[in-house]
Amino acid sequence: MADAIRFERVTKVFQSRQVAVSDMSFTVPIGSTVGLLGPNGAGKSTAIRIALGLISASAGAVHVFGSPMAPGAKLLRQRMGYLSDQPAFPSDLSAIQYLRFVGQCFGLTRLERKARMGTLLCAVGLRDDAGRYIGTFSTGMKTRLAIAASLMNDPELLIWDEPTLGLDPISRRQLLELLEQFRGRKTVLLSSHILGDVDRVCDRMLVLNQGQLLFDGSRSDMEGLLPESVLELRISGSVDAFREAIRSRLGRECLSLGQGTLRVELRADEGVGDIVSKLLAMAEETGTSVVGINSTGRRLEDAYLKLVSEDEFSGFLRVTG
Repeated sequence: MADAIRFERVTKVFQSRQVAVSDMSFTVPIGSTVGLLGPNGAGKSTAIRIALGLISASAGAVHVFGSPMAPGAKLLRQRMGYLSDQPAFPSDLSAIQYLRFVGQCFGLTRLERKARMGTLLCAVGLRDDAGRYIGTFSTGMKTRLAIAASLMNDPELLIWDEPTLGLDPISRRQLLELLEQFRGRKTVLLSSHILGDVDRVCDRMLVLNQGQLLFDGSRSDMEGLLPESVLELRISGSVDAFREAIRSRLGRECLSLGQGTLRVELRADEGVGDIVSKLLAMAEETGTSVVGINSTGRRLEDAYLKLVSEDEFSGFLRVTG
């Protein structure tokens, strides 16, 4: 399958000497829906801006539909639809006036503009508000208008940055259903903080942190990073002493989720009952109260947290070691 987007060892360094993206390589095959995940500052927005040709890479190559992407690649961008995580609009235009303007920018005929505006305004739930000034719109309504604008040119490739931001539950569900309808018909690169959304609509996931690509694969691939089971402990008291005991006596790090919650991974040859007995003994020795213990299977959220937290920890060692 041909690629809609191809990053080959891409690096971006800004004038402040900040390395936003480092030696990053990945592909987005035509017809696929790929999720872009990572915490704030991971490099997602920079990668998106490079893919759109809004900024140039400092090193490496970026190809869109097989052609080099650059700030002057107008014809390539005409085949793309973009949704910013902070869309901006002229407040003194109505929704229908703005979409008409977007259609004119893409060279659509009057009949094409009229047909697409009507269809898209209905699809995003703005038909009854089409004549209102955008300045009176809520955040969610502006997001829905931005979605409609990104589809005006009937693009082959959609790059959407946080498309569910500010949407109410019904609008969010409708958007996800729309994305599911695009499967195989359009190529989508979807940046989101919501794992459930990405899991529902994406074929593959890319996880970024500190400008580096940590993971490229399917949901099952990501969950495969975890052991078969995990113990989730709710505790109070000497948390640091308890964690140190787990580290020294069980020979592993435990993931802290805040608010007195720890997760301990079990190896394949370990029994849940035996490990629980050891943990309870260590808790008593360190003056820690175990409020509750829950055994869970593999979860996408756990795998994502494992990727990012381990990268943060290794990054700390690189700086301090």
